[in-house]
Amino acid sequence: MFQTQKHNKPNFLRRSPLPAILMLSLVFGFSRAAMPADELQNNINEKQQELQLLQGQIQDLQNEIAKRKKQAASLQNEIALYDLQIRQLEVQIQAVNAQIELSNRQILETEIEIKKKEEELEKQKALLAETLRLINEYDSISPLEMTLGNDTFSQFLDQVQYAVSLQDKDRELIETIRELKAALEQKKIELETELAKQTELKTELDQAQNSLAAQRAGKQAILAETRGQEKLYQGLLNQVAIKEEQISREIFELEVSVRRARGDKTLPPVEGLLRWPMSGILTQSYGNTGFTALGYSFHNGLDIAAPAGTRIYAAGDGVVYATGTGRAAYGNWVVIKHTLAKNGQVNNIYTLYAHIRNFVVSEGQAVRAGDLIGYEGNTGNTTRLLYGPERGYHLHFTVFDEDGFDIKTGAYESTYGPYQIPYGYTYNPMNFLK
Repeated sequence: MFQTQKHNKPNFLRRSPLPAILMLSLVFGFSRAAMPADELQNNINEKQQELQLLQGQIQDLQNEIAKRKKQAASLQNEIALYDLQIRQLEVQIQAVNAQIELSNRQILETEIEIKKKEEELEKQKALLAETLRLINEYDSISPLEMTLGNDTFSQFLDQVQYAVSLQDKDRELIETIRELKAALEQKKIELETELAKQTELKTELDQAQNSLAAQRAGKQAILAETRGQEKLYQGLLNQVAIKEEQISREIFELEVSVRRARGDKTLPPVEGLLRWPMSGILTQSYGNTGFTALGYSFHNGLDIAAPAGTRIYAAGDGVVYATGTGRAAYGNWVVIKHTLAKNGQVNNIYTLYAHIRNFVVSEGQAVRAGDLIGYEGNTGNTTRLLYGPERGYHLHFTVFDEDGFDIKTGAYESTYGPYQIPYGYTYNPMNFLK
C-alpha cells in the first residue's frame, strides 16, 4: 500500500526544495498498466489456433454429411452418416473444451488487468491526496508571507510557479483517475461477459455430450433392428415414410386452408429485419423444394444443418409467444412474436424454431435479437429413421404472418402422443434475413 511521506511546511527563508509533486510523479508516473505476461498471451494465441483447426475439421465433416444426405437412403449410407455425425460430435466436444480453456485464459487475463487498474487507481488517489494537502498548505499562506519569506525575487517566482504547478497537477490527476475508473468499469463488464460465456459453453458441452450418446445409441438401434440387412432396413424405411407422411400432410393442409381463406397477402419484404437464427449449412430453402415423394412439394421454411447441439438464437427482438414439445411434427419448438414498423404501418410476424433438442426460454419472456433460445436437435419427425436431404440434426425456421396464425392440437395423438402444430400464412424467411 502506498504510504505518503511526511512533509513539513515549506521554509521560505531558504531556497525552495524540488517540488514534492514532481518527486511523487517520478515514483509513480502516469503510464498505463502493462500488458499481461507473455506466457499467458502465448497460451491464448496457441489455444485460438487450436480452436480454428478444430472448427475447420467440423466444417469439413459438415460438408461431407451434407453430401451423404443427398444420396439414396440405404443401410450402408445411414451407418456412414451416423459415423460421420459421431466423429463430428467428438470434434465438437474437443472444440468446446478448447473454447472453455480459451475463455478461462481470457478471464485470467482480464482479472490481471483489473488488478493492475485497481492498484494504479489507488496510487493515483494517494498522489491526489498528497497534492491536495500541499495545495491546502499553500492556501494557508498569505501573499505577504510568501513575499517576505524569500530572499530574492527569483525565489519568490519559484514559489509562485510551484503553486501553479500544484494546481495543474491536481487537474491532471483528477483526469487520470477518471480515465482509470472508466477503464476499470469496462474491464469489469468484459469479465462479466466472459463469465456468462463460460456458463453458456458448459451448457453447450453438455448438449454435445448428450447428442453423442444419442447418436451412438441410434446407430446401435438400427443395426439391431435390421440385423445388418438392407432388405429389413428398406422395409422399416417404408413404414416410417407412411407415418411421417401423415404428419407432414397434416401441416401442409392446415396452411393451405389458411392461404385459401386469406388469399394472397402482400406484406412487403423487410430485408435485414431478422438475423440468421443459427450458423450452419442451408439444406432446404422455402417453397417448392421438397416432399415430392409424399405427393406435394411445398416447404414452409428453411432447414439449416449444423453439428448437434449448436446454439440457436432469436432472429429478432420480440416476445416468446408459445413453446411446445412432442414426438411428432415439429418436436420441441419455440414461437416468437415480432412487431414490424415500416412507412407508418405496424405489422406482426411470428418466427418458428423447430426440432430443437431443448429450449431455454419460456412463454411471455422478452428476447432481443441474438439471445440464446435453445440448442439444435432432431426432435419430432426427425426422431425416427430419416430419409432424403432433411434427415439428421437441423433447425427448421419459418416466418408466419399474424393474420391466420394459430396453434392446433395434433390429429394423431393416439399414435404419437401429445403434440401441437403452429401453422398459418408463411413467408419466405430470406425476405427478412440479413
